[in-house]
Order: sequence, then structure tokens, then C-alpha cells
Amino acid sequence: MRVSLALVLALGLAAQPALAQKTKSSPAEEAVAALEMCEAFARGDVLALEAAKGAGWDAYEDEAESPFIRSYSAGREVPGIGWGDMFALVESYPNRTLGYCRIDIAEPRGQGEGAIEALAVLDSYEGEVTSENGGTYASLIGTGALDSLLITHWDAVGFVIQLTILTPNTATSE
Repeated sequence: MRVSLALVLALGLAAQPALAQKTKSSPAEEAVAALEMCEAFARGDVLALEAAKGAGWDAYEDEAESPFIRSYSAGREVPGIGWGDMFALVESYPNRTLGYCRIDIAEPRGQGEGAIEALAVLDSYEGEVTSENGGTYASLIGTGALDSLLITHWDAVGFVIQLTILTPNTATSE
């Protein structure tokens, strides 16, 4: 009896570090993480696709319609919020790159107002947040070196992150 009790106790202690690693994150933290993933794509980060896959997104590059346009699609269960569909587009122009990323989550779960507020209080954005008819909406502009525009909302229809970044090209086009 003591041997089996000791074995159960030892197994419990061995499993404890693995259980401790699985921490629950809030919808606000997940919204910020989703925005950061969108930012990587919209900046034209060449490692964004691999980063998305590493973060659990089923991500892939879409077939190119032009040598100046790259597009990506991804999907993932966003913990505490719901299933997210992402679309990203990167268009190369002679002196700048236009990056666009949108994440749509239909029928979101969790606290929407907190998620929108978490995005709005990031140091890299400023703008207006409003609540009406049970939804929370934000129109934000980037405050850093990136020329970025962010629209986000959480209402009865869904949760949306829509980001546009205009980046000057520092190297000549190939």
C-alpha cells in the first residue's frame, strides 16, 4: 500500500512542472497576441509564416497573383475567444510596402470590452474607443515608427482586428 501511494505521489510531482506550464491566458492577452501576429505579417516580416505556425496557426502562403503581391491565410482556435480566420496581404510598390492583416472571430466568447481596451492601451497605438449597442469599437493609429492604422471591434457579430501598415522601402526593388 505504501509503495503504491509513494508511486502515485512521485508521478504527481513529476507531472507538476508540465501542469504549471499550461497557464490560462485571458481574452485580453490573446487579443494582444493575435494583433502581434497580424503586425508581423503586415510589416512584411519574412519569418511571419513560420512564427504563425509556431504559435499554433494553421498558416500557409496563398498562390501569388503577381510578383508584387503576397498573401497568406491562417486559422486557429484562439483560447478564450473562439476560432479565428486570418488573412494577410503584402503589396510591394516602388518606394513603400502596404501590409494588411485581418482576423475575424465569429461568435466570440469572453469579455470583449477588456480585449479591445487591452489593444487600445498598447504603447504603440492611440485613438478612440467607444461602446454602443453592446459592442466595443476602437479606431487607432500607430504612435511609433510604423505608419499603422488599426480598427478593432467586439460585438454580437464577432471580434475583428484589422490592421494596415505602410512601410517605406529601404532597399531597391529586385
